[in-house]
Amino acid sequence: MPTRLEHPPLQTAPITTEDAADLRRFIGLVPDPRGLRGRRYPALALLCAAAAAVLTGARSLIDR
Repeated sequence: MPTRLEHPPLQTAPITTEDAADLRRFIGLVPDPRGLRGRRYPALALLCAAAAAVLTGARSLIDR
């Protein structure tokens, strides 16, 4: 794991409603810090699943 992650440059153009609706496009910009041996699933799929869970109200891994 790197000691710090590089931040991608901020987008200067305003975000449109079409951009906001396609969250997957922005999640794809997140760098994957895992080594080759730690990549069982694509980072995009994991982050999309986590974002979907949070957007539907999940607050933890074991949400009751």
